[in-house]
Amino acid sequence: MTDENSVGSAGSRPPTDLRGHRQKTERDLILGGFAILFVVGGGLVWYLYGLEAALVSWVCMGSAVALFGGLWLILRLVEIWITRRGE
Repeated sequence: MTDENSVGSAGSRPPTDLRGHRQKTERDLILGGFAILFVVGGGLVWYLYGLEAALVSWVCMGSAVALFGGLWLILRLVEIWITRRGE
């Protein structure tokens, strides 16, 4: 006798979006890494060298984030362009 809600039945589980889950996880890890970099790194610079140095370090880190964001945007646009051309 089998139960419809048992763990082994294939029809009881909803479909899994592994690609969406991976993209969300990657985004969360990247944003978390940058948050730690700004908060911990900037906080240590502030503590050790003062407010002016912390502001300069935040500007430098922001420039790096803008650079990586721009590269990501270019690669994303190329990916979209290639997938639309293949249709």
